[in-house]
Amino acid sequence: RDTNAASTYAGAGRVGGLPALPHFAPQAKRVIYLFMNGAPTHADLFDYKPALKAMHGQPVPESYLAGKRFSTMTGNATGKLMLAPVEPFRQYGESGAWVSDFMPHTAGVADDLCFIKSMHTEAVNHAPAITFFLTGSEMPGRPTMGAWLTYGLGSETDELPAFTVMTSISKDTSCGQIFYDFYWGSGFLPSRFQGVKFRGGGDPVLYLSSPDGMSRE
Repeated sequence: RDTNAASTYAGAGRVGGLPALPHFAPQAKRVIYLFMNGAPTHADLFDYKPALKAMHGQPVPESYLAGKRFSTMTGNATGKLMLAPVEPFRQYGESGAWVSDFMPHTAGVADDLCFIKSMHTEAVNHAPAITFFLTGSEMPGRPTMGAWLTYGLGSETDELPAFTVMTSISKDTSCGQIFYDFYWGSGFLPSRFQGVKFRGGGDPVLYLSSPDGMSRE
């Protein structure tokens, strides 16, 4: 009977068929993922490049430019000058992590952070680079990080979505970059793994209310 009960529980699913139990024991119960689109460059925050300071004000070496693509915003990079970090860097914690003076509070918890500096993309514009960062591909259509996490962790309830999204973008704070819905899409995974966006005004979630002039009856 216990086996049948477990099979029934798993088969019933959660949130539109989302499996309640994944095929392996997950190590985490929930994930809070913060993606902050737009910031100073990595070389001005956590990625210390002492050579930039030594080469400040000098023309970019031709060897750095050969075979490279640049965005239309920067145009021809020939004749551009090297720029040192705007703020000085210091080492913090037992790990000796380099953190810019831009981030004094973050620097105080440097030993609690994991800095990944091996990521690389050939994208030269924001949208394809963000898509690559969130899905592993510059082209839309693949599952996003949240979709894979939902696929792996499953869901504990059938009354709430397992993957929710909150954005904070406005005309006053935006740098003009569009935030596409496929940034939290499910790609080739079933649509039940996509994120549910919480809105800051009106209905908190779309399509919960009846259209104007229509009632539930």
